[in-house]
Amino acid sequence: MNAPAHYPSLIRQLSICLACLCMLASVPAMAAVEPVVLTEDERQINLQRHVLFSPQSRTVTFTDMQLNNPVWFAASNRSDMNFGYHRDAVWMKLTITSAAPEQASWMLHFPYSSLDRVELHEAGSDVQLAGDTVPLSQRATSYRDAVFELTLEPGQSRTIYIKALSDGSLTLTAQLWNPDAFSAFNESSIALIALYLGMLLALAAYNVLLLSVMRERTYLLYIGFVLSFGLGALAFTGVGAKYLWPEAGEWANRILPFALCLAGTIGTLFARNFLDTARYLPNWHSVTSLVIGGWLALTVLSMVLPVHLALRAMSLLGIGCGLILMACIIQAARRSIPGARILLVAWGVMLGGVLLLAVRNFGLIPSNLFTTYAMHIGSALEMLLLAFALAARLIAFKQQKEAAQASALAAQAQLVETLRKHELELEQRVCERTVELAQANARLESMALQDPLTGLANRTALERHIEHAMRRTQRRHEYLAVMLVDLDDFKQINDQLGHETGDTVLRCIAERLKLIARESDFIARLGGDEFVLVAESMFSQEQAHYIAERFLDALSMPIELEGQSISVGASIGITLTHSAQPDMALLLRQADNAMYARKRSGRHGVSFFQEVITAQAAK
Repeated sequence: MNAPAHYPSLIRQLSICLACLCMLASVPAMAAVEPVVLTEDERQINLQRHVLFSPQSRTVTFTDMQLNNPVWFAASNRSDMNFGYHRDAVWMKLTITSAAPEQASWMLHFPYSSLDRVELHEAGSDVQLAGDTVPLSQRATSYRDAVFELTLEPGQSRTIYIKALSDGSLTLTAQLWNPDAFSAFNESSIALIALYLGMLLALAAYNVLLLSVMRERTYLLYIGFVLSFGLGALAFTGVGAKYLWPEAGEWANRILPFALCLAGTIGTLFARNFLDTARYLPNWHSVTSLVIGGWLALTVLSMVLPVHLALRAMSLLGIGCGLILMACIIQAARRSIPGARILLVAWGVMLGGVLLLAVRNFGLIPSNLFTTYAMHIGSALEMLLLAFALAARLIAFKQQKEAAQASALAAQAQLVETLRKHELELEQRVCERTVELAQANARLESMALQDPLTGLANRTALERHIEHAMRRTQRRHEYLAVMLVDLDDFKQINDQLGHETGDTVLRCIAERLKLIARESDFIARLGGDEFVLVAESMFSQEQAHYIAERFLDALSMPIELEGQSISVGASIGITLTHSAQPDMALLLRQADNAMYARKRSGRHGVSFFQEVITAQAAK
């Protein structure tokens, strides 16, 4: 059967109707929302269900919006007002009616601090400006966020238009506040931001003190990471644009990507230095070099690239490099590198915050207080955990060193035992040879550093000890006492009783000095009848004098030798120093001058070089 002749025409008409219906379905109609009705009891109103919005080109003006009758969408149909990285402008339309019995002011607040430019338009009124790239002197109010003050008479209705632009994430959550309630809210938010920034500053200051003591590069990198991240937080929260660079204008927009890219660079350097990847993870060391290069390049490019490209690149690089560094830290934790487990938790918390913020900035998840400040919450926890990680790392290194020493000793013992079982004869010869070499080395060491007559340290050992003692004294802010002891009339003992008896007397003197000396004191024989005592931890001349008197008392006791009672006196010259600059020769000359001054004024006593200088100056 043939179809009627009018069928093709009917099908064509139905197709056209269907296409029109599809087009109508794809184009939203003019949305309608309830106006905001303000009463005197209202404190704060979320405006999303009262707002219409219309995405437009950045060049569209308020006049264009009035003349062209654009399509408006109801914001209540969206889960939130986060448009992500949105290059075009978004216009918002809002009607406000006052039901208050008196004239009242209200604060229109956009809580997302990183909006670049927000314009408030109203028929017959001048445009009002806000945003972090608008100089503070040109803003409608001096708050860190975009805030406009609206005054309404009783029964008055006002229709306002908002044009918002941002190179970063465009989040247009809006609220109306009673002025008193807004003032309390603003003070609370400023207090929280101050607490966060104060914590960063305190951690940086604390680690400056640690750096001055420990002299480790890791602490310097930690300080740089904290300060650069703090600069980014100043830009993100609007505090910097209000207090530090209020008139920077468009340049203020570059501080956020620059600071966070710099933090990424220094943070990766810190993690690499903390884990000592060059030693423990050489392959990952090369990978992290590429990560650092990427962050460093973007840090430089953030000052010349369009800001929206720099911010998007920063978000993508933050996700990618954060995951790479997380994999590196996981590998370090598996190898039990000191502090790696705490660093893993710290970096995991930080990475979670970065991922949430980055995904939120792309508009893929809702924008709320938690997702907006996830990176700041994560960074606060991370900074605290990193401080603990630095302490744990020091403890772990100490334990690791002790364990390595114990393991080395155990391995050496096991090796010796294995060799003894399998090659007993060869091992015996090796052991004998080892003992002989050790004894020979010990004898050589003894000959090199000990006085052969008395067994005390010799001049070489004295020079080494004084060099280290002066450095310790300088660090501790104490005095170092160098005492030169010269026996009185010792030549008569040699002449009358013989050199052999004199040598015996010298050995007795050495034993007495060792008995009287403190554990920290150092005794050496220069030669002949001269001895040197080096005393650390001196806090006054009186303390040094007391120690010297003890030596004199010990030396004054007679020596019973072959039925003879031999009495030996001594003159002691002392010099005090608390600097690492004088060398041993100078200290010995000073002590020698003091000793001879003592001999000239009466033997068997103590004289200080400083007193000799004072006496000479007085003459």
